[in-house]
This record gives sequence, C-alpha cells and structure tokens, in this order.
Amino acid sequence: MVKKTTLKVNKSLDNKLKKITEIPEEAIRDRLGDIANYTVNISPVDTGAYVTSFSYAVGAGRPRGKSSRNKPRNQNIPAMRQEGLSNLLSDITKLGELKGMTKITLRNAAPHVEYVEKKHSVFTRVRNKFGG
Repeated sequence: MVKKTTLKVNKSLDNKLKKITEIPEEAIRDRLGDIANYTVNISPVDTGAYVTSFSYAVGAGRPRGKSSRNKPRNQNIPAMRQEGLSNLLSDITKLGELKGMTKITLRNAAPHVEYVEKKHSVFTRVRNKFGG
C-alpha cells in the first residue's frame, strides 16, 4: 500500500495559474525543500526504511518504498534523515520545469506506512503545516 498526499499550489484554477506565474520557480523548489526537511525531521527512525521511502512525483511512476524486514534496528537517526532528505531533494531536481504544474505529490511506499501513519501522523502533520 502507498501512502501519499497531494500538495496543491492553490485551491482554484485561476489562483493556481496566477500563483504559478507570480512565484518564481525557485521559490516553489524552496517550498518543496521546506516540506521535505520538515517531513524527514518529524518521521520516526528505527531501521530507516520509512524515512528513506519518501518521494515526490508529478504523475504515475513507481514510488520509493523500502521494507524494514531483516534490517537492523536503532539506526543512526541523523544519517537516516539525511538520506531521506537527499532522496527528496534529488526528486525536486529531477522534476524539471515547474511552470504550468498544478500539483506535486509527496508519497511513501514503505510496506509499513499505514502503521507509521497511525502511530505518528506524519502525513497529517505535513498537511496541517503546509496545506494540501
């Protein structure tokens, strides 16, 4: 199962188009970076599988998802969060031109995503802070 949330640039189509033309592309990338940073910093770390399974997407495609099965526990928290952040920042770079884009999806396909969400409300907290 894949857990995801879609981050909307704005609520109405007219406002979305206006917002896209008004906001420099770099500001959108900075905002995505802020979301990525917040997301990995509020994510729990045990094996590191969950925090390193986040990805950004603009359409279909295979989401990043790592299993915690048979992985050692009590991993280095800062190192795992840095790896998760690096993955998301790489995704941002690969998005290409953002002009005309109306939504970008933050997703996590770790097999245990439902368990983590139920216990830690990561996606709910991201939506509450950044909208969605």
